[in-house]
Amino acid sequence: GGFVAKWLARWITSWLSGKFAMAPPRESRYDKKIWEVVDTLISILTVPFLHAISLFGSCYWITTFDKSAFLFMFMRFAVLGPIFFILAFVLSPFALVGYILWVLLNSYVNIQPFYSVSSSQSRYPSEGHYCQSKFTLCSANLLLCLEIIGRINNNRNVYWRVNEIARRLLHQNPLLNLNQNLQSPVNREDIVQSKLPEVNVFILQEVFLRLFGSQLIKHLKHKYPYIIYDVGIHRMDTNFCLLGSGLFLASEYPILEANFHPFTYNTSYGKLICYGVLLVKLDLGTLKKNDVDMQAVGYVANTHTQAFQGKDQVLVHQLEEVRLWMKSFIRDTHNADSEIVVFAVIGGDFNCDNMSSGDRGTQVLPLWNEYEDPCRVCAGDDQPWTIGTEHRQRMLHHPLVQNPETFRKILLDDIQRRRYILDATVKEQQLDMMWIAPSLDPSGALHPLREGGRRRIDHLIVRYGDEVSPSAFWFSTVIAGLTDHIPVALMLERKQY
Repeated sequence: GGFVAKWLARWITSWLSGKFAMAPPRESRYDKKIWEVVDTLISILTVPFLHAISLFGSCYWITTFDKSAFLFMFMRFAVLGPIFFILAFVLSPFALVGYILWVLLNSYVNIQPFYSVSSSQSRYPSEGHYCQSKFTLCSANLLLCLEIIGRINNNRNVYWRVNEIARRLLHQNPLLNLNQNLQSPVNREDIVQSKLPEVNVFILQEVFLRLFGSQLIKHLKHKYPYIIYDVGIHRMDTNFCLLGSGLFLASEYPILEANFHPFTYNTSYGKLICYGVLLVKLDLGTLKKNDVDMQAVGYVANTHTQAFQGKDQVLVHQLEEVRLWMKSFIRDTHNADSEIVVFAVIGGDFNCDNMSSGDRGTQVLPLWNEYEDPCRVCAGDDQPWTIGTEHRQRMLHHPLVQNPETFRKILLDDIQRRRYILDATVKEQQLDMMWIAPSLDPSGALHPLREGGRRRIDHLIVRYGDEVSPSAFWFSTVIAGLTDHIPVALMLERKQY
């Protein structure tokens, strides 16, 4: 009897340790070097073609920032365009072989759905570090993709933008973290800033190519030594083995576990992209609870849903999947005996706002009963100090939008903001949202509206009932002129019991 009891106790202990084992993600997608070599070969075969065909199309896609000088346009149309076309034509057979290899590799090899970077330079070592009292997260959609896609979205040269964006993301002002700007009375002047606060965790969207992820890492890794990038599960029934999710996470805290789920429901062009949610468990140090040292952990979900859903309720399905997958991830990886969950945050580009009638379906989801959005009053109504985060793309290159300080002043003006940020009056998400102008009164004048310039589609929300509460929130113009979204940042503070 004693032997059986000891064996059973040992088996239960072993099972529990396996269930809650913390296995940080490996650096490579692949568990064998040979598959890494095959991946490199595929990149050599396909990447030059992708950039050549993209640059060919870019030569003939006119944007609002293109110069109209005859010589410049002649060079693009008559010289550069044909050169890139010939180059793409020559490279196309190699790209086809590379694509076939890519499909086979992803069909028959067990692949981790992301690459990761892990460094010993963190200011927050996993052992012996006491959990801090404040945590700041930032979400931003960067539109780092093939040049032709950027130009369709009226954005400028992606090869220049990626380095400039990375540089500006590090324009952080720690003094902002001292201001608990959500305490009443809340002033929009304190909420809208030209820099970022000091950020502990970045969750970024639309970092679609591994090349651009590597460029961001080069700039960010010294401050954020734990990074996950090139996220996606490539299958014919998910994305036809084409574009990944574009999700990217950079953290000052060690990553204990991570997972990715592609959405099961999408439409039209969304079937070519691996939209989904990246789930990450972070090591925040140690925290005393009832005089016992416990490991403090934080959960972060980074998501990007499909835009321009039309009449389909795509976003309702996708946001509900985010909620359920986050709940499952926490349940499967949290050990209540030795860990305490300090926070669980969901953020990213939701592609829906809380005021537009066309987004009503997403405004009443169970998600909002479980997670707190400090910018939200109730379904259909935002706090009066909020602003929108989705640009009018036709105005992206107006001179007043290029400077963070100047753009901040525009966002504080209820009339001028409408010229550059979409109104929260969307009835149905269609492609014409990319070029629509603000509505005018019968005399042709622009007036302030309750929904004016307030289409807020970038979110950071925190689960109710954990160890923190929101103390500050920011809309930042730090990357003004470089993308078509306004970054948002959220500061959480541990509750005082």
